[in-house]
Amino acid sequence: MVGRSVDQKDEIRAYIKARSKLGCSLKQLMTELSTAYGPSCVSYDTVRRWKKKFESGVESIQNAPKSGRPKSASRKEIVSKIKEIIEGDARFTVRDIARKVGISLSTVHLILKKHLKVRKISARWVPHLLTDEQKRQRVKVAKKLLQMFPTYDKKQFANVVTGDETWVHYFEPVRKVSNKIWATKHSKRPIIAKRSLSAKKVLYAIFFSGEGVAIKVPVKKGKSITGKYYKDVVLKKLKKYYQKRRPATGFKHIRLLHDNAPAHTCAIVTAFLKKEKVTVLPHPPYSPDLAPCDFFLFPKLKSFLAGRKYQSRQALGSAIHQYLITVPKSAYRDAFRKWIHRLKLCISSHGEYFEGMK
Repeated sequence: MVGRSVDQKDEIRAYIKARSKLGCSLKQLMTELSTAYGPSCVSYDTVRRWKKKFESGVESIQNAPKSGRPKSASRKEIVSKIKEIIEGDARFTVRDIARKVGISLSTVHLILKKHLKVRKISARWVPHLLTDEQKRQRVKVAKKLLQMFPTYDKKQFANVVTGDETWVHYFEPVRKVSNKIWATKHSKRPIIAKRSLSAKKVLYAIFFSGEGVAIKVPVKKGKSITGKYYKDVVLKKLKKYYQKRRPATGFKHIRLLHDNAPAHTCAIVTAFLKKEKVTVLPHPPYSPDLAPCDFFLFPKLKSFLAGRKYQSRQALGSAIHQYLITVPKSAYRDAFRKWIHRLKLCISSHGEYFEGMK
């Protein structure tokens, strides 16, 4: 009944109802309606549908209310219902909410954006759920380091080297964000402890300074980084690098920034570094956000490798080498500038992880 007024629709439906009760056939009904209202007043399917409804006992000539599609879907009670749903579980999708409340997807979007003023944000990954004592320790160490390095000075950082170990997979997948919640303008992002995945991989120890990469050490298959391995293989290779680069002083007076992994802090490593007159810079526990390798080099390396498959250690090693030599010196220097800035952020955040915070 396209193009007909509501009154005429009701009139036609009433006629179909009356004639159906008198046993009028569908063909006869179509003839009578065409004579009375014109040949295109109503379609054959519409007459058949309404005739069938009336013969089954339906009395109303109005359309049945559409399930889950109230005309005032954004009225106060619907808004309140949606607010209650997302406060109960902020991970519900628009489709979940529409199904629960019984309204259209577009209406849910309208209510969420216009009425509740919320948006979908990703969960904030953190390396560790910090205790109050660990937060205080992070602030304490950050303040101490800022006293030593208040600003970036190329000459001062000439003796600074940093390094760490990381697993590099033969295949690094392109990661996708999947944990999002609805949040108001002032909401904080949720946090989720990060979990590691096991796959075919190689453990690398990589160290760099403001001049670029100093050493990269692929750990042999079946081996792990122990204190002895760290001293005999990694640190001695780093020592040779500086002996070649600085024949007069060698490894002496180098300032080494590495984390508090057991292999880095064990007695034999500590004794070796003391003997070589290497100064170990303090680093708070559970603080990859304050480690240049973790916030700068490793993410960029893995982003470069993402989506590429390597069939051997040699092929993977070649790709890593090719990437590292393409990173300009300015990027490594900028990493130390960012390190200083991050120390300040750590203090202003009272020791909390600050990445992803507003």
